[in-house]
Amino acid sequence: MIGLADRISLSVAAPVLMKERGWDTVQMGWVLTSFFIGYTLMMIPTGILADRYGPKWAFAFSVAWWSLFTGLTSWPHSLLGMAAMRILMGIGQSGMMPCINSILVRWFPPREYSRAATFSWSGGNLGSVLGFPLASAVMSIWGWRSIFLVFGCLGLIWLPFWVVGTADDPTKSRALSKSELTHILNGRPELSKITRVPWKRILSLPAIFAVMALHFSFNWIAYVLQNWLPTYLMLERRFSLSSMAIGTSLPFLAILFGGNLFGMLIDKFSQQHDRTRVRKLFLLAFLVGGGTLLLVPLASSPLVIVILLFLAAALASAAYPVMASGSLDIAPRYAGTVVGFQNCIANFAGILVPVITGYVVKVSGWPAAFWLAASVCSMGFLSYVLFGQAKKLVD
Repeated sequence: MIGLADRISLSVAAPVLMKERGWDTVQMGWVLTSFFIGYTLMMIPTGILADRYGPKWAFAFSVAWWSLFTGLTSWPHSLLGMAAMRILMGIGQSGMMPCINSILVRWFPPREYSRAATFSWSGGNLGSVLGFPLASAVMSIWGWRSIFLVFGCLGLIWLPFWVVGTADDPTKSRALSKSELTHILNGRPELSKITRVPWKRILSLPAIFAVMALHFSFNWIAYVLQNWLPTYLMLERRFSLSSMAIGTSLPFLAILFGGNLFGMLIDKFSQQHDRTRVRKLFLLAFLVGGGTLLLVPLASSPLVIVILLFLAAALASAAYPVMASGSLDIAPRYAGTVVGFQNCIANFAGILVPVITGYVVKVSGWPAAFWLAASVCSMGFLSYVLFGQAKKLVD
């Protein structure tokens, strides 16, 4: 939640920042993209560290690092300087998903993977739900620079609770009852100490790349909403600051509830039916969600615009449990490493979306940006339907 709130803080400040410094959508796109350069750069190394040495302290260091550079984001006055701060912030956040999946595989049996992973990852959507209105409120009172100082403090407040209350291994946790510990240990896969990562085996699996393609396509939609929706609603659709805050929050509220609902349903139906087939069937909703985005530029009423965005996000959230639990299903022993690799590739969408969307909007207008997002959604859907699997493939 805190990580994604910190990430979208610049998106809220973007319309005011662009006016103040005379930046167009292309220049702002490069600043927004810079975060993902750092984010993808360290994703695989942090996943390996989390799996080999434990996710607790790797995650603690990540949060402290990104919180520091969130607070420093407004300090540079040049485009290059602000981009450098965002790269450093992204390096810190690269530990988030690998550490989460590395700890989940230690604490949950496979029959709970979709719910556990979706619930953990969906904190990011709650961060967007709360972050957009909170950042807008802070900006309206103290100005856009104060957003980064306020948000940078959130991770530092959270950090002591993580250090005191978390254990890499459930057998070392004092908060568990004996029955709960037995439930975990009897249900989870055997996790022997890792000496090396079988990259040849991992990279030979089409199922790994199917999850990556699905994750990439979902990220494309999410990053269009995170990075450009405030600007689209305020500058193109003439929403007020308060209306923009509501309009940008609701799609992520839809993903928060929709993703967790789909996660519960997928786990439920997977108990009686083939796990892979269940996931592919539910992904039809993801495809329809991408198509719903095409209606947004055609809507004339602000209310209809917000409803369509909410509906598109809710349907697209069907992909969330599938991509979040992919590494847990396919390679549980290397869950942090594989999801680090998966998230690294998938977050090339974060590098591409701000810049490509900025160029597309400048050349062809906003409808073309929504058409592009729907096309990428179709690509991810087809990739998983053709090659996706939800079973253990790497020992």
